[in-house]
Amino acid sequence: MQTLYPWLLLYYQQIVTALLQGHGHHALLFKAEPDLGIEQLVQAVANFLICQHPNKHQPCGKCHSCHLQQAQNHPDIHILQPLENKDIGIDQVREINDKITLYANQQGNKVVLVKSADCLTEAAANALLKTLEEPTANTYFLLQLNDSNTLPATIYSRCQQWHIATPSVEDSINWLKNQINAEINDILTALRVNYNRPLATLNMLQQNLLEQRKIFLRYFWLFYTRRSPLEILPYFNKENIFQQLDWIISFLVDGLKIKLGVTINLTNTDLQNGVLQFSEKQTSLNLLKAYEIMQKVRLDLTEIKGVNQELILLEGLTRLITDVFEQN
Repeated sequence: MQTLYPWLLLYYQQIVTALLQGHGHHALLFKAEPDLGIEQLVQAVANFLICQHPNKHQPCGKCHSCHLQQAQNHPDIHILQPLENKDIGIDQVREINDKITLYANQQGNKVVLVKSADCLTEAAANALLKTLEEPTANTYFLLQLNDSNTLPATIYSRCQQWHIATPSVEDSINWLKNQINAEINDILTALRVNYNRPLATLNMLQQNLLEQRKIFLRYFWLFYTRRSPLEILPYFNKENIFQQLDWIISFLVDGLKIKLGVTINLTNTDLQNGVLQFSEKQTSLNLLKAYEIMQKVRLDLTEIKGVNQELILLEGLTRLITDVFEQN
């Protein structure tokens, strides 16, 4: 069996135990925050289901089905996912439904992996629902969903839900220490910035994003003091733009917390003096307004397609100046 992240092991054992005891559900819905490695857990369950001769809780790794899966060429594993950044359409669901009505090619289980299940259109969700209500024999659906997204209640009701919790800070630190040689203060800061998500934290430390964050927030300070979007706009990076927006948002949230007298659980403790100086010059309402503006920028960049990112950023930064900074 592939090595699972330690915070996923218990979930895997519980799911597989239920399957071995004949209590397993035909549709499993996995929900988790991003960067917890939920894909690894879903794949591990699929590997177990497709194995012809599992060794207790683990796929044997030796049978023909395991070899096909290792080559990523198993005919009884079907993937339903967005294509070309579009939603999952009804034709995709119908194609999968046609395939699973046939006998399994390897005479075992059939597995459907539904990635980004929230991208199902209404028609596609309804078509999938009918299949979930009347599943064919030896067919399993593994649905994957970000914790912040939703599905129709009818889909929820046909699935056994598994909510994957964020690991404790202690467990994350122990795992990270085995992955990278970094100062404990840097590990703790990166964990806070990434809301205790270990995989995002590891990436930040490996890519030196902690230092890049400090530099980027200095540009944000210049933008604030000089009231000019040109002080920060050129430094937004398409590859890291959502992270950069999160850095600004966390800075604003910390400022609001300090303004309200909350000094625990701050994210940017390594930049606390700068947050404090910023907060002192703002009102609580303006800090809240700034937070809402940047959240809307982030949402617009996620949802609005075909619009120049720079225009959305420029509009949001301009609103920060006119609606927040110049109101103090």
